[in-house]
Amino acid sequence: MSSAEFTKSYIRLIIMAWIIPALFGLSFLTYIEILTVDQLTGIMTTPTEPAFITLWMIFAYWYFKRYIRPITTYLEHPDEVNGAAALVCMQKFPLHFWFLFLIYLLTAPTSVILSAEYFTEYVPQPVDWFRIHLVALIVSIIVGLPIFFIMLDLFGNAASNLNLSRPHITIKTKVFMIGALVPLLIDTMIVQYYWTRTGFFTFETFVVWLVLEILAIAGSLIFVRSFTQSLSPLHNLVTESPDFNLLSSANFKPCSTDEIGVLTLNFRRALDELHQHKNNLEELVDERTKELQRLNKELEAFSYSVSHDLRTPLRAIDGFSQALMEDYADKLDGTGHDYLSRIRGASQTMAELIDDMLQLSKVTRSELLKERVDLSSVASEVIENHKLVEQDRNIKINIDHGLICIADKNLIMIVMDNLIGNAWKYTGKKAIAEISIGKQQVDGKDVFFVKDNGAGFDMQFENKLFGVFQRLHSTEEFSGTGVGLATAQRILHRHGGTIWADAVVDEGATFYFTV
Repeated sequence: MSSAEFTKSYIRLIIMAWIIPALFGLSFLTYIEILTVDQLTGIMTTPTEPAFITLWMIFAYWYFKRYIRPITTYLEHPDEVNGAAALVCMQKFPLHFWFLFLIYLLTAPTSVILSAEYFTEYVPQPVDWFRIHLVALIVSIIVGLPIFFIMLDLFGNAASNLNLSRPHITIKTKVFMIGALVPLLIDTMIVQYYWTRTGFFTFETFVVWLVLEILAIAGSLIFVRSFTQSLSPLHNLVTESPDFNLLSSANFKPCSTDEIGVLTLNFRRALDELHQHKNNLEELVDERTKELQRLNKELEAFSYSVSHDLRTPLRAIDGFSQALMEDYADKLDGTGHDYLSRIRGASQTMAELIDDMLQLSKVTRSELLKERVDLSSVASEVIENHKLVEQDRNIKINIDHGLICIADKNLIMIVMDNLIGNAWKYTGKKAIAEISIGKQQVDGKDVFFVKDNGAGFDMQFENKLFGVFQRLHSTEEFSGTGVGLATAQRILHRHGGTIWADAVVDEGATFYFTV
């Protein structure tokens, strides 16, 4: 529901609450002949009564439109602070509404009687003051209650996304109003009608009427008590056991044999089934956890084997190839030197690939130790390391200050090293290279980026970017194993973040990520 829709419906109900009771009450007074049609016409054509109704309506419009500002503010900007203010406004609304409404009802008959006395031939008797006030009160409440309930439903629609901790008005109160108060008031109107038509109303009539009203109220209270008993298991379930794990069907028993009792019994059965499924799920999770732990141990053993058993022969191949090139350089022709260079390059590439795969395996299994990380400082450190290796690069670096995130520092350094390393590598053929590291806001979230003006790539191949061993450039153009971006993605996913890219061929690429 939008703020404009809520305000329109709400103001319409307020105006109805102040106009309809006046029209209905005056009509009833005329119908039971306390006032004649000529007297009613005279009252409504004088300035007093129309001014009274108009001024009250203007005041109600101004006051209640101003009162609901916290609700309209929440509907326009639905955040936690505005939501809390809106709930307070809704909870206090019944008190404000009925306080002003009852003042209006108590003063309206006085305006009617004075207008009739001064501007018509009506001469009020003391009993007329009592009867007109009673009629105005009864008629207005009968008309006002439905409008009030409609307002509560309107609030319910507006508060559908709020965390309502307690009711604005209880079902017991609604039941009492509908089951006792409204019939009592209607019965009183019938007595008024009988009194006017017959002129007969003795003390005995009053006593009988009063006893009947007391019996009606007592019967309604008994009904409310029965209804409360029916609701008590559900109420206790919510208020006393907010944690699902603490819910026990043994203490959740129906207290009635009506529809609510049946609902309680069905809920109890559903609770038993949920606990059974929960226990089965916990057993399944425990089994899967043990299986994962076993597989992780096997993976660690495999990683150890790769790290030690494969590195040794690779170092031997690289070392002996280098020895042949150095010690037997004069005995080898150009083709021999080329073959040995290829052997060395292949062994070094394989060693680099092993290192990358081990790192990818490690970041997937390592424990996260989150802390406040200064990405600006991390980026500067990575850039300085690259400058030490390639000091002759003509490259412009822009790093925003205050790039802060909550992450595992060691893992987020790997992310920055991979992204900045790619930017450094793919700007290698630019006469003047540019790399920018910064942050922007997207939908209220911090989005960090690493931007360069390098080789870029074709966005139609974007789906290959973060796959293991997937490369968009050949090794002849740019070195690499195709594991770095996959590693960065897995690290960010473990932090609950994501990564994506935007690029244009020969114009550069920008990698965005959240943590």
